[in-house]
Amino acid sequence: MSTIETLVLTTESVSEIRPVAQDCGVKSEDLIHGATVTVVFPCLNEELAVGQCVRESLEVMRKAGINGSVLVVDNGSTDQSVNCAINAGARVIVQSEPGYGAALRFGFEAATTEFVIMADADGTYELDAIPKLLRPLLQGSADMVLGQRLNDATTVTMPWLHRYVGTPAITFLVRRATRKRLVISDSQSGFRAFRRQEVLALDLSSTGMEFASEMLIRSAWADLRIQEVDTKYAERIGESKLNTFSDGLRHLRQILLLSPETAASIPGILATAMAVTFWVMAAFLGHGADQVGSLVWTLEIVAGILGILGPLVFCTGIVLKYRAESMGLRSSHEEIPLKSRIRRFFSVGLMLVLVALVAFVGLLITMHIQPGVLSQADAASIASFLRSACIVGVMLMAAPLISPYLIASPRSRLPIAEMEHIGMASDL
Repeated sequence: MSTIETLVLTTESVSEIRPVAQDCGVKSEDLIHGATVTVVFPCLNEELAVGQCVRESLEVMRKAGINGSVLVVDNGSTDQSVNCAINAGARVIVQSEPGYGAALRFGFEAATTEFVIMADADGTYELDAIPKLLRPLLQGSADMVLGQRLNDATTVTMPWLHRYVGTPAITFLVRRATRKRLVISDSQSGFRAFRRQEVLALDLSSTGMEFASEMLIRSAWADLRIQEVDTKYAERIGESKLNTFSDGLRHLRQILLLSPETAASIPGILATAMAVTFWVMAAFLGHGADQVGSLVWTLEIVAGILGILGPLVFCTGIVLKYRAESMGLRSSHEEIPLKSRIRRFFSVGLMLVLVALVAFVGLLITMHIQPGVLSQADAASIASFLRSACIVGVMLMAAPLISPYLIASPRSRLPIAEMEHIGMASDL
């Protein structure tokens, strides 16, 4: 059975037993009471805040009647984070594989409760809102609940660039990647509640900060119902580990791999259409093709660049879509063997090169034998088009060289925990 089939079966079977508290007239407080929950904190040098986060989580769950525990996944701390977490009452496991996603994945696998809540061990998230995140799950109205931070965020708690540029941009791309199945405003919130088995069935593979985007995209593909609830957002305690530029690129790469239509195929089609439009405009404008800096000259240069990038970006989308399907990251609607795809690329590339060369010869003959048939602007636009077509063709003919990179590889497995602290502080 394929990964996607397993995922569908799992989510369907779980959906059949989802509780519907509204129909039964059960109060949300009664549902929360006795719920089994593990709060998972990834931790890297958070000695200033991790103990506080653990104690607050345990106290909130105790007051709400939740049968909860806290699991801290240490990701290579060199300070006293581990001791602080244990003394506060947490169970600690150590994951040697670096990365936010690696720590969370390992924590989800190590947890044993029905529900899991993930949060950061830096004091930013409103842990008092744990019952608020659980209620939609227990009432059967959601399969995953996000703590939405943006309404409460300030320039002190969240950098302006993250608040108004980074998070909205990534959220937009995540929503596009799921074909707008998600109606959320804060895709980068790390405060989430969900049923453990449903998320494990997704077989997530990211190891870095892009884990947040992968989790949402693949949850939406699995038809999990995702909601947001407003939560408060506080200033971070300690030094931030977030790298705005590199982590942003990791998110974009993850979205591109999972949904190439969003970041490759559609932009490729648009770029190609713009190139054709500029070539036509340059031909109609007439004179100026031989004048550096003129409008016609500029249009032909831009059209030539877009005419190369557009088709190649579109083909990149096709390649990445195949890779995602072959790795089981998304369902496949057509089964075309890899060799057939490579042959198609090569054949199209060869045809483009041959047609372009023949057309070049025809253009040269026409301009020398019957110079009045085509204007200088028409000839320049056609030549620019044929040059771009020839370059694209040559690059497509190189498809067999990249075919080894399209072979599916298994999901990377996380290394086994090097050490585990099972006892609580009272047991030490």
